[in-house]
Amino acid sequence: MPEGPSILIATEEMSIAAGKKVTFAGGNTRQPIKQLKGQTFKEVGSWGKHLLLFFSKSVLKIHFMLWGSYSVNEKKPNRNIRLQINAGKTKLYFYACAVSFLEDDPDKIYDWSADVLSPSWSEEAALEKISKQKNEMVCDVLMDQDVFAGVGNIIKNEVLFLLRLHPERKLKTLSRTKQLSLVREAHDYSWKFYYWKKNYELKKHWLIMRKKVCPICEGPVTRRETGKRKRLSHYCRNCQRDESGQ
Repeated sequence: MPEGPSILIATEEMSIAAGKKVTFAGGNTRQPIKQLKGQTFKEVGSWGKHLLLFFSKSVLKIHFMLWGSYSVNEKKPNRNIRLQINAGKTKLYFYACAVSFLEDDPDKIYDWSADVLSPSWSEEAALEKISKQKNEMVCDVLMDQDVFAGVGNIIKNEVLFLLRLHPERKLKTLSRTKQLSLVREAHDYSWKFYYWKKNYELKKHWLIMRKKVCPICEGPVTRRETGKRKRLSHYCRNCQRDESGQ
């Protein structure tokens, strides 16, 4: 599943269609997308893992789920097109994703301060929200899109390793200072992810994700599902000890 930084990069790549009139809207989605024809493609935006396409009369939400992807101007071979939009000379293709129209003003739907890559991001708001989740595990808190919109499994694993936190550590066992570090690292690492991804060097910066040996103690890296969300965690049992007493 693409994480927030990848979605932000997608908005930049698709922005060449902004300001152009839609001449074609098709694909195998069940949404009534033909209504987009004739509208002006105003801009591309994002909130967390949601890609938002703004038209003169509509806003379309794209969620790439686990296997979704996109391409600009060139079709991917042997792939079913979920959605195709032609705006001016630009052609946008979307595959294996969820497509839906927003039924209300985006400002009423989205809390922009929760998006880790938004100019409106607020660490104070994030701290306030996690203070109400004291009994939750940090692996679940980091994946809560109402708190850290855009954070996915890669960012989660890398942030927890950088802070030497066991994924099943309870939030209530962390000091206020450590909670602040969690919030700041989630934000900072998301931006690093963005720049590394743009430079095609993301994986070389991974410290724990998909590693077999811990880069600190050289012990084995554990891989198993953790938390209520049952997402795969990669961590070092030695460097990321569970000190919660659970």
